[in-house]
Amino acid sequence: MSTFQPDEFVELERTFRDLSVDAKAGDDGELRSTLFGGEPIGWSQLLAEYRVVLLAEAGAGKTEEIRAAAKRLRHEGRSAFFLRIEHIAGHLEDAFEVGDAEEFRVWLASGEEGWLLLDSVDEARLGSPKDFELAVRTLSRRIRDAMQRAHIIITGRTTAWRPKTDLQLCRSVFPYDPQQVLVSSEEEGPGRQRKEGKDNAATKPFRIVALDDLGEAQIKRFLLARGVEDAAAFLHAVERADAWTFTTRP
Repeated sequence: MSTFQPDEFVELERTFRDLSVDAKAGDDGELRSTLFGGEPIGWSQLLAEYRVVLLAEAGAGKTEEIRAAAKRLRHEGRSAFFLRIEHIAGHLEDAFEVGDAEEFRVWLASGEEGWLLLDSVDEARLGSPKDFELAVRTLSRRIRDAMQRAHIIITGRTTAWRPKTDLQLCRSVFPYDPQQVLVSSEEEGPGRQRKEGKDNAATKPFRIVALDDLGEAQIKRFLLARGVEDAAAFLHAVERADAWTFTTRP
């Protein structure tokens, strides 16, 4: 029988879908009703964006996914940090779960690109509705000089995200100009970067995405990783019980 740790991350190659945002819709608009088709988005595409809001329901796995993404980036030698939004305003040094405050300061002074993966909007609002705003404004001030080279991903539950006011807030505190991207510059030395004009629709802030439900192949992979030796029999039992809705989230 395979062995595993209860908190061990299982790589399922999760995918995402764009959520369209009606510019005229208020905070009561149903984001899920604006979900449209198209090709699924992988992590490599998502991490190439500079501003992303990742929405999913409880239990969908968004926290574990962005924590693992931060670890993968660091393994590749990138400056990447996973932070708890609810801790940022009180004491930024306590918000880091992947990476630490000293590495963060080194990145700010480096001139290189970095990734800030922030979890989550709903947890940040447990104490007070204003805590999320206070947290992102606090972080915005800290990364002011690195704003154009920061890739920022913010997670939250779909039901906790305010389509109009939260988006306006994030655009305000984390501005990004898609006409300027950072590219390597040999003239400025290894690891240094310069700004260069570029018109790329994919980088326009913010990209709002939803985490896709698990598919059958992902469910089988998850079952095997969790010690279920006969995944086919398990899924047959799920089929007989008409219980597929319980298998869409890890």
